[in-house]
Amino acid sequence: MSEQLDSAAYYHIAYDAHTIMNPLGDERFLFLAEQCGLTSSSRVLDIGSGNGWSSLLLCRRFGCCSVQVDVSSQWTARARALFEREQCADRTEIHCMDAAAFHLEQDAFDLVLCLGTAPVYGGFAPALSALQPVLREGGCIIVGEPSAEGPLPRRYREYLDEFGWEIFDAKTLLRIIDDCGLEALMTLRSTRDEWDRYMGLQWKAISDRRHAVPGDAQLREFAEWARDEQEAYLRFQRHWVDWNVFLLRALR
Repeated sequence: MSEQLDSAAYYHIAYDAHTIMNPLGDERFLFLAEQCGLTSSSRVLDIGSGNGWSSLLLCRRFGCCSVQVDVSSQWTARARALFEREQCADRTEIHCMDAAAFHLEQDAFDLVLCLGTAPVYGGFAPALSALQPVLREGGCIIVGEPSAEGPLPRRYREYLDEFGWEIFDAKTLLRIIDDCGLEALMTLRSTRDEWDRYMGLQWKAISDRRHAVPGDAQLREFAEWARDEQEAYLRFQRHWVDWNVFLLRALR
């Protein structure tokens, strides 16, 4: 994506049809959450909460309360509307701000969600180091992070380098988890169908918007970027990159 392209505006359109804004289905996400022993007295911190769907699933299933933090006014507005529509507004706090600047209260949460939002803190290791202290005794983190095994194709490495994206292998991720004083209890890897659905919804949303407003120059640029994304995904990412959702617990 060129420096001139508004990436936030692109993803505001691209994620329009998503529920969980991750390549993971609702029931598989809830399966991990069920391992955390959540109850109606539990507190959840959702970093980069987006449209609020992940927090809503937990509130509906367990009756718990959540604190959502996201920098996007569009997504936080959608999350508020979602919780109000589901009559769960009294079970959440929603903060529209940079999550890196959000005050992290120590020993305050039973579960932290960091689904693809580790870059908020500068990467996987800094995110785990920042979030581990907020857990109550026995608390867990559900974190999503890509991994890739073996040398990636040169063209794909160049593509990743262009945007400053670093993808570790699974062994490195596990070492980081250990170094941060956490243990991996479970991990789920997204299926090919989950990956395809996640990416396909983005491409279709961009295409739909472009056809709805055919004369918009920015939308033409977005459509060109979506085409590049398709090529990178279908040629490389779909075959070489895994999406892992880890269930972690603090070592005490």
